[in-house]
Amino acid sequence: MSTAIQHIDLDGADVSLKGEMVSLTGLWKAAGSDPSKKPAKWRELPSTQEFAAHVADVIIRKSDIELFAVTRGGKAPGTWAHWQIAMSYARYLDPAFAARCNEIVRERMEEKAVVPAGISSEILEMIRRTDGIARQLSGKFKRMEAKLDSALRNTANENGPAEVAASPSHGSNSPR
Repeated sequence: MSTAIQHIDLDGADVSLKGEMVSLTGLWKAAGSDPSKKPAKWRELPSTQEFAAHVADVIIRKSDIELFAVTRGGKAPGTWAHWQIAMSYARYLDPAFAARCNEIVRERMEEKAVVPAGISSEILEMIRRTDGIARQLSGKFKRMEAKLDSALRNTANENGPAEVAASPSHGSNSPR
């Protein structure tokens, strides 16, 4: 994790950032510190684990970026998460709080956006939209590929591996 800690004011509450990571503890405190919604309890939920796995597989794509980190003691103790996961945690804490977090994150993103010389804001927006569409299509393709693999395995289990290997849809161009 990056050592440079930044702070954002979330309507009077301090929330810390480290690179791509957001303090879940800071979000929890900013949302009112409900003991039943502590970061550690939320991390144990199956829906949290499923979303974190999706972020790891589709969004982060096996990079060195961490999903979660727990720091005990020091300058910034608490539970940290990749910003995508932190926004999911904000929704879990409270929908109105999540909407406010989204506004602040968007403001921060717009502050950091550097437009290369000669590129209009319309072109930049088209690039952003195209990137978003490409990411969505990539995710859909991976899900379709997983379903196809599952269907092929089921067919192999039902009919035996010899028939699946000879089927035209599985790479054979020879006539039957």
